[in-house]
Amino acid sequence: MKRAVVAVYVDPDFFPPTINAILNLAGQMDEVVVISRNNSVDDYPYPPNVRLRKIGKQVSVRDMEKQPLLTKISSFLQFSFSLYREAKNKATDLVLLYDPFALFAFFVLRRFWHKKKVWYHNHDLPDLGKLRKYSLGYWAAKYELKAMKHIDFFSLPSRERLAFYPMLKPEIPVFIIPNYPSLQVYKREHKTHFENDRVRIIYQGFIGPGHGLEVITKLLGEKINGYELQLVLKGSVSDDYRSSIDQLAKEYNVTGQVNWIGIGGYRDLPSLTRGCDIGIGINANSDAVSLTQGTSSNKIYEYAASGLPVLVNNNEQFNKYLGSYGWVYFTDGSEIVTRKMLEAIIKNIPSDCKSGRKEFENSLNFEMHFKPALEKVFKGH
Repeated sequence: MKRAVVAVYVDPDFFPPTINAILNLAGQMDEVVVISRNNSVDDYPYPPNVRLRKIGKQVSVRDMEKQPLLTKISSFLQFSFSLYREAKNKATDLVLLYDPFALFAFFVLRRFWHKKKVWYHNHDLPDLGKLRKYSLGYWAAKYELKAMKHIDFFSLPSRERLAFYPMLKPEIPVFIIPNYPSLQVYKREHKTHFENDRVRIIYQGFIGPGHGLEVITKLLGEKINGYELQLVLKGSVSDDYRSSIDQLAKEYNVTGQVNWIGIGGYRDLPSLTRGCDIGIGINANSDAVSLTQGTSSNKIYEYAASGLPVLVNNNEQFNKYLGSYGWVYFTDGSEIVTRKMLEAIIKNIPSDCKSGRKEFENSLNFEMHFKPALEKVFKGH
């Protein structure tokens, strides 16, 4: 194959598995064209044979959601026609669609280009019941299964999510590609020990309820095994939720121990994570995506790649996929158990740093699963 076109509606810099796929495709293709909205100020430093086509002026995801309907429709049409122009190119061998919006754009315009190999990867399950009726997201979700009748390959980050696609044609090859970090992003430098007398606990991702952050904030007022705690919060957060955490920190007199870090480029995340000591991978929410996160929660494996032990909630999914790893610790969400786990983590950090990184290098990396899938796509070409 010579040329691949990757389409994702939200800037790929916010979706690490998409970045990982682009990096690995770039090593196999003459050219990789990436089509997306223009949501991130920073772009990941891709190889020279990767060409970005960002649609429209730079606008944050939150501001994009607030745009008038006509503006959203116009942006979607620009995105769709850019996908059409790049996909119909005779040199294009593979079209990789990374979300329901990209799949919907393909479905609408599929009759206007010559047949290409089309691979759909769904990184998040669309929930029709939670989408505003007749919004673009609603239509993309509504037509997802119908559009999938026209694809050639399908992949998901979690095997459990296949249950949501009972109508998938049996002849379509399915790949399970966990949201593990890439060896090309998380290179050999990683944390191996404490660097000072403070323990930095990081949560990275969408910041909101269900991640145990309230309990961690309350525990910041204590010293665990003689160490002062700091909480690093990296990612997008609503004004209301940030205010609630700030108010809680003020109540417990730990305001100076809560560090807010906004959305930034993915290229900077490994160094930030590596500078912390413990990763928070708790997700106690009950939606379909949250309940199938055993291999789809990329933050958990990014922590391990950075040499951080991880604290997760004690549920069936995490026990199934993470229960055998010594660098993973389980909490029921209570202050008592969470404190006990933090004590154990701090005691075992030197050995956990090495074991988590070793598991990442040996098996918990993106390449381990993406490369075999890509080989099957090549053979089916």
